[in-house]
Amino acid sequence: MDLKKLTPGEITTAVSGVVLLIFSFFKWYSVDLGPFGSVSRNGWQSPSAFWGIVAILIGVVLAAHVIVEKLTGVDLPDRLGSVGWGVVHLAGGAIAFLFILIKWLTNTSYTAFGLYISLLAAAGLAVGGYLMAKEAGELPGALGGAKGGSAPPPSA
Repeated sequence: MDLKKLTPGEITTAVSGVVLLIFSFFKWYSVDLGPFGSVSRNGWQSPSAFWGIVAILIGVVLAAHVIVEKLTGVDLPDRLGSVGWGVVHLAGGAIAFLFILIKWLTNTSYTAFGLYISLLAAAGLAVGGYLMAKEAGELPGALGGAKGGSAPPPSA
């Protein structure tokens, strides 16, 4: 296992996905009922759980893709159909961030620490995907990257 094979985008994606998974088990919503105790919910059981569960699963899949491909030596195709993996990671990270943002905006009452860290981790997935797409030269206007080669010089 050679961690030097990972690019900054892959590191960001892998770490963000693992952090999202870990903090999905922390309190996302919590209410203190005084003498009657307290009620709390994590990312798997909170109100409108669908958004959180899908975002968490997206994060796990994106992190697993990077970890399996880069750290175990499994050879996966360079593209998913006509789309590069960097763009797939960018789209997945953006969707995960959007879903957790929707979850937060639809219920801002009684939010707890775990939701905010998960929101940051989902943003990290999107940033990691952007960096991966940029490194691979998959973004419009990109001049190449690790796999994209270089652009030809301008003609006179």
